[in-house]
Amino acid sequence: MRRQTFIIIKLILYYFGYQLGFSAVAMVISRFIAPMDMTTMTSLAMVASTLVMAWHLIHFGYVRPSRDRYKEVSLPVLGISVVFIFAAMYVLNLLIEQAGIPNTMEDTFIAMSRNPFGILSIALLAPILEELLFRGAIQGQLQESGMRPWTAILVSSLIFGVVHMNPAQIPFAFLLGMMFGWLYYRTGSLLPGIVGHVLNNSIASINMLLYGNATIEEQMPNPAEMWLWAAAATAVCCFAAIWLNRNIIK
Repeated sequence: MRRQTFIIIKLILYYFGYQLGFSAVAMVISRFIAPMDMTTMTSLAMVASTLVMAWHLIHFGYVRPSRDRYKEVSLPVLGISVVFIFAAMYVLNLLIEQAGIPNTMEDTFIAMSRNPFGILSIALLAPILEELLFRGAIQGQLQESGMRPWTAILVSSLIFGVVHMNPAQIPFAFLLGMMFGWLYYRTGSLLPGIVGHVLNNSIASINMLLYGNATIEEQMPNPAEMWLWAAAATAVCCFAAIWLNRNIIK
């Protein structure tokens, strides 16, 4: 277990180290070579650090195709997994908004959603990397150490939530991470989590592009309709979870 703990700490340090390193490089380039606005500079640094971190995980064997099977998930399982995640997203977003938890990164995300490199980072590259890192590498390391599956899912999800460092994102990422972790454990594949995570971030990017910082309540001013959708989404999420639990064959 000590070895796995050391590996996890090392991976988190690499994760933030690459971000800081490429942010510094982007600042130097902007200062001396090609002037850029802050959003473009941040977005390019995120794209570069994400790609390098993903390479790091694969190159050094933290994520292996032989273990993290990408193509061995049936289309029904993949489809219901997406429905499960989509329904949960709506409910979790609504609950987080109703709790009034501050979103300290909101302006940054809105700006990045209007930048092509920002969209690439938020909607596609970051979700793929985060599934490789937090499910494939970290949860995988915990499970290989002999930790009980649900404990490994819980710990990796807590780490996933905390590293976001944004009050509004921490509980959302933690709960969504539990779902991604469960899907990874049950299917043995990162694909459902990757597809669901890309869907979540893509919808968030489109929503920020179209509505800025408007909440679900502001977009849907009829409270009865908003909570009716929430009840329907909760029911769909529960039925999808039951179906997946019964039909996934590892």
